[in-house]
Amino acid sequence: MKSGMKFDVIVVGGGPAGATAALKCSLLGFNVMLLERAPFWSKPCGGLLTPLCQMILYKRGGAKIPSNILSNPPILNVCYIFLENMATSVINYRLLNVRRRLLDVWLREYALRRGVEVWHGAELVELVEVEPIKVLVKAGGRCRVVETKYLIGADGVYSKVRSQLFPNTNFEVAPAIQEYWAGGGNLKDYFYVFFSEKLTRAYAYLIPKDNSIIVGIWAPREDIDVMGTRIELFRKLLMEKFSFKPRFLIRREVWAVPYQCGVVEGAGNIILIGDAAGFYNTLTGEGIGYAVESALAAGESILEASIGGGEASKIYRERVKERNAFLKEMHRVATNLTDDDRRNFIEFLRRYASTSSHLDLKFM
Repeated sequence: MKSGMKFDVIVVGGGPAGATAALKCSLLGFNVMLLERAPFWSKPCGGLLTPLCQMILYKRGGAKIPSNILSNPPILNVCYIFLENMATSVINYRLLNVRRRLLDVWLREYALRRGVEVWHGAELVELVEVEPIKVLVKAGGRCRVVETKYLIGADGVYSKVRSQLFPNTNFEVAPAIQEYWAGGGNLKDYFYVFFSEKLTRAYAYLIPKDNSIIVGIWAPREDIDVMGTRIELFRKLLMEKFSFKPRFLIRREVWAVPYQCGVVEGAGNIILIGDAAGFYNTLTGEGIGYAVESALAAGESILEASIGGGEASKIYRERVKERNAFLKEMHRVATNLTDDDRRNFIEFLRRYASTSSHLDLKFM
């Protein structure tokens, strides 16, 4: 690396949001650098994609997900279960069951082949200036100041770009925990969603993935210290009521997801996308599709700003306005949800799925 380097666009974070944004900007003709701090690690994630997310990646990003990214089983329907009485509803809606780390690696490699300069093991140290945009980047044990016309923050729920751009902004998150277990019992090809007020105001879940079973839970407005107790209770309930038969624990992952009412779009020519902006459906727990959507909107906003002038973040704010309004409404619903509301929501999904080959991202 050389000091004094300049790029049209720098993207911080190489997950689905960042890699897609970098890819889109490169396809639009920009000179792009993608910073990925930990290339051999991926954010803990259930790894489920809507079919529409796959279609959007292909049609607007030119990226077709290869078959080796898919887990076994590759397709899951959705099964909702109320743990107290074991009332069950199966929704005929097909989710892609992906290997999250391989998805991230493939997207970064695809972006690299399409002209993105990918710096692995590189991280943003400091946002030095915002006009012109200069960032201090650490890579290979050395720090360099790099200049860019546009900056995209895709560095996750604890975004350094966001915290340095808006140091006084409160960004709410919800703790989550998931475990990979060998064994599991006689499970069908379902994404199992469990509702229980004893466990969480959101939901717990179970996902068959390759030779393991993912057992997870996320709990809005709870302290991270209680999550170990919650997942132990969930496992106990699964063994008592669901014939769950774990043999041994492979690994446990603890992280957080956005629980923000409304997204933080950015400022000037700095744009925030994915978890860094709060693009997360707090009712359904879906995030990857919104990450991809926001990434593509960021690239298109930068193109418009470069042609017609104006701040990219303002153009972006207008592009994502309807999605932001929808996510705010989902947050309002999620924070006041009752079991009756959940049953009505499930019935809506059942009716909609019976008349459509896929559910729009605004519903999932």
